[in-house]
Amino acid sequence: MGIFGKKRSSGKEPAQEEGPDPYLTVFSASEANDFRALSREVFAEMGFEVGIHPDHAVDSEGRKYGFWNIAALCSGLPRTEWRPAIAGHLRNVLTGFDQDPFAALTPKDAAQQTYSRLYEESAFPSLEGYPHREFAPGIVELLALDLPDSVAMFDHQKAQQFGGWEALRNQGIANLQGLDVERLETIPAYGSTFSCLSGNSFYTGSRAVLLPGLATQVTGKRVHEDFGWLLCVPSRHQVAWHIIEDSSVMGAIQGMAGFGIDAYGSVPGPVSPHVYWWNGSGYEQLTHRKDDGALAVRVSPGFQRVLASVAAVIPES
Repeated sequence: MGIFGKKRSSGKEPAQEEGPDPYLTVFSASEANDFRALSREVFAEMGFEVGIHPDHAVDSEGRKYGFWNIAALCSGLPRTEWRPAIAGHLRNVLTGFDQDPFAALTPKDAAQQTYSRLYEESAFPSLEGYPHREFAPGIVELLALDLPDSVAMFDHQKAQQFGGWEALRNQGIANLQGLDVERLETIPAYGSTFSCLSGNSFYTGSRAVLLPGLATQVTGKRVHEDFGWLLCVPSRHQVAWHIIEDSSVMGAIQGMAGFGIDAYGSVPGPVSPHVYWWNGSGYEQLTHRKDDGALAVRVSPGFQRVLASVAAVIPES
């Protein structure tokens, strides 16, 4: 995540560094303001009067346009290419508004195109209209319909129309299992390692729901039931984990925490910057934001027992 320096205002004043924008972290604060102003102009050129918010725009009909994905794209482009990129993205979004992706959907199509997908819970003003479950603190699992250029979510009515939550979720899990392994890495971390699966698919991060079987499938490692594993899902394109076996777990937490923060702030489709631990029945959140924005680790009694159990187990070289 880049830090951009400001120019000196005089020969006597020291240069100050400009930090990332708190909402569009792929930009500095001034870049984010330029992006928002340009977005307003593009909307106006296309006939839309919108209210501009830090991370989205809202038109006169109440439709919300998120900025994150197009901001992430623009952050890698020269300024001269921002306007056409924003315009192209907006045209695609408007096309999606005008069409009902479920209108011509057959049961066979639904089975082939439905995926279980993880989202950041705070991205939704309300989830009452959608079938969902909490996957981990701050992360929710919903049903997604995969489309050529976008993704649509099943609301309660559409889910019932095509078989209901349980049947669609089972199919969504099966479709996740059928995805190719695009890129698997073993990342070193403070005397430890963790695994990271990444790819261009919108559903790579959602393969977290396949753990621990996914870990065994791609690395051959099996989970020690008494210890569990660590998990981080920073974005829709990445999932990282560490199978707890020995005292290297603390290094893995530290490494995954840094990885999560960096990826969450720089990759489209953010999910969560946090590290979680599977306690045998669900995920516990280990990392938490302090008031100053720094990340801290909170250890529950259950996780403390795991740390005590593996403290004397030396990692294999």
